[in-house]
Amino acid sequence: MSNIASMDNEPQNQLEPIAQQNTTDQLKKIRSALRALRDAVILLNEDDSLEWWNQSAQELLSLQPDDKDKSIFDFIRVPEFRQYYQATTTFNDSVHIESWQDPKRYLKCELTPFGDEKLLIIYDVTRLQHLEEMRRDFVANVSHELRTPLTVMMGYLENFSDQPDMPPHWRRGFELMTQQTARMNRIVNDLLLLSRIEIEETHELNYIDMTRLLTNIYDDAQAYNQAYGHTIHLQIDTYDGLYGSEMYLNSALSNLVINAIKYTPKGGNIAISWTKTADGCRFAVEDNGIGIAPEHITRLTERFYRVDKGRSRATGGTGLGLAIVKHVLYQHEANLQIESVEGVGSTFSMVFPAAYVRSASTD
Repeated sequence: MSNIASMDNEPQNQLEPIAQQNTTDQLKKIRSALRALRDAVILLNEDDSLEWWNQSAQELLSLQPDDKDKSIFDFIRVPEFRQYYQATTTFNDSVHIESWQDPKRYLKCELTPFGDEKLLIIYDVTRLQHLEEMRRDFVANVSHELRTPLTVMMGYLENFSDQPDMPPHWRRGFELMTQQTARMNRIVNDLLLLSRIEIEETHELNYIDMTRLLTNIYDDAQAYNQAYGHTIHLQIDTYDGLYGSEMYLNSALSNLVINAIKYTPKGGNIAISWTKTADGCRFAVEDNGIGIAPEHITRLTERFYRVDKGRSRATGGTGLGLAIVKHVLYQHEANLQIESVEGVGSTFSMVFPAAYVRSASTD
């Protein structure tokens, strides 16, 4: 029996060194690949101390061999990085920071779980940052330059259209030109607003009386609703307010309400609500309109993305409204949630974290 047992164990004993050698070889290849990366890669232990790093990380942080076991915060002293690092639990996000060595250099830091440890990858995104700044400047400048000629054109078209002796076959042409210049003017205004929001990465926080703001939005919605004949309800379950930019939040909240009115068949029902949640407060707009197919929902906040291009143009949409909403919510660390069923209706919700909510009793 012992001979049989020894024979059974012999292949396994021979395979173990081979498996270990294969694992060692794989690890060497992985480390060699990481060393060759142009991006900085740093392995951090449970104490947030340096365990291993590649050549790019050594050059970026000016690391020395005896820096092993030192805290990562000894080398990256940017407050935004520390805040991101300590708040990261899901490892789905990243943070963009200015280089502490060169303010003109931009870095993207991303944490990834690696067993009980963490892998920190730092990308140089300076070129992408400059391209994004060029895009924003271009859009803002072009939009600004278009405002003056559009204003002149709209003025003259309005004057000519009011002439009582205008031939009927001309009147239709002037009506179309007036509609298109008005639509272009709305696009320019939305582009300018979006550019301003993007440029103002931080803004002054002021207390916003949400009851007053929502009442104003409701009144404006009722005026806009005259051509649609919907039933609009406003439900306020909490008097809590928000810290934020009232101008931008008014634009974002109004956008969702106007969209619900435009994309709901005449005589529909629209419910606007402001409620308290376990983690903050929630603004929601619910309608029984045309709804949205699932494949479109994830793309709704893209610039100029339209589910139905013909319907969007007919209702005067610019394709920028939800992009503006997304950027406003980003500034307030809030989330946009969309639930929709085709032919049944949609619910657009803004969920604001507790850090931006202020109880009315403490105001």
